[in-house]
Amino acid sequence: MTRAPTHSGPKTAQAKQPPPMTAATLILRDPLFRAIAAMAALYGVVNACIYPYLSLIAVERVGISDGTLAFVLAIASAAAVLASVLFGILADQIGNRRLIALMTVSATVLGTLLMVIAPLPGVMLLAHGLLIPMGTAIFGQIFALNNLATQNHPAQRDALQATVRAVVSAAFLLTLLFWTWGLGQGANRGGFDVMAVYASATGAAVLLVAIIWRGWPRPGREPWTDRPLGLNLRAALIELSRPANAFRLAALGAIGGLPMLYIILTPLIFSATPERSLSDVALMVGLVAGFEVPFMLALPRLQKRLSRQSLILGGALIYGGFVTLLALYPDGSWLWLLPVLAGLGAAPILTLPIGYWQDLMQGRPGTAAALMALQRLAGDLLSAASFALGTALGGYTSAALLGGGLAMLGAVALWLADRKAKPAG
Repeated sequence: MTRAPTHSGPKTAQAKQPPPMTAATLILRDPLFRAIAAMAALYGVVNACIYPYLSLIAVERVGISDGTLAFVLAIASAAAVLASVLFGILADQIGNRRLIALMTVSATVLGTLLMVIAPLPGVMLLAHGLLIPMGTAIFGQIFALNNLATQNHPAQRDALQATVRAVVSAAFLLTLLFWTWGLGQGANRGGFDVMAVYASATGAAVLLVAIIWRGWPRPGREPWTDRPLGLNLRAALIELSRPANAFRLAALGAIGGLPMLYIILTPLIFSATPERSLSDVALMVGLVAGFEVPFMLALPRLQKRLSRQSLILGGALIYGGFVTLLALYPDGSWLWLLPVLAGLGAAPILTLPIGYWQDLMQGRPGTAAALMALQRLAGDLLSAASFALGTALGGYTSAALLGGGLAMLGAVALWLADRKAKPAG
């Protein structure tokens, strides 16, 4: 039965344990948590190598049309969600999460390697429409592993969750800065050609496979209890579609879609503002990503005083304010203070839904990962709808106001729903 999650996570039996260590100390000392952090970092590296340059490579190097690119992206979205849902449910059914993770990342290796060997239109359709999106399912699987591993460290659960998520953002930012510098030099001046991002992504994905092979506990040797559920696929899918879960998916999708709307709007708003340039877009995106990391690391302290739902509500209000101010005053001299506001708001809405779904689906971390993927899909759809309707009604500012309003409405709805629900445990 689905139960409303609390900010403190699932209850565990009391056991005699050594004095609690900080999340950072655990990651440094414990080989399993070091492996989890390395997996998270490499996931961030792969994404930073591929996605910022995807449209440029597709149109200018591979030679596909804008319409074909849109088709590839649509297929990719469906493939990513389908893979995350099916792999997550399968992991809960058979219990061999290590095998599922190896299969998942192997798809990334094959997809990026094909783009290195033969960057042709048909290859791009296969790589970016199917294989590489399948590989993104590893994100939920990494956090499923992290959730299982924290059964032996319940006091550090929230801190470990936030730290691993911050590692993803930090690795993404550092890799993006490297490629911004390397590609900016130009191939003729000692820099890199843009197609080199696929070789780098392949290397990171191969390293990720190696770390999973060595660092992910083999079935039967896990230092925690993880029994296969034995549910059939139909029963698992019915569980995902229950009204209570669907309502929460819509609410968290409205919240999670706001960062995507910001990514879409920022270059368009800046290009329409005489005082801004394209370099300002990169600076804004980089600053926002940079400020997300320290606020993510600070979240566990706030979780000791406030519920997860309250922090998500506060984050949605703050991030909605950031997007609105960015759209209303893009030429303001104080614009560069907004990334601080964005980092403060983004930290809870990007990090806390991970633990929220894991608590909602206690004992089924793979299913929780599937719900994370469905939430992302809902967010993408709602952000696209906000953009389309907002720009049709009044332009970019209207789109920002509409998306911010949806996010705030979703946060309030989530808070009210869980406030009225029976607490977990």
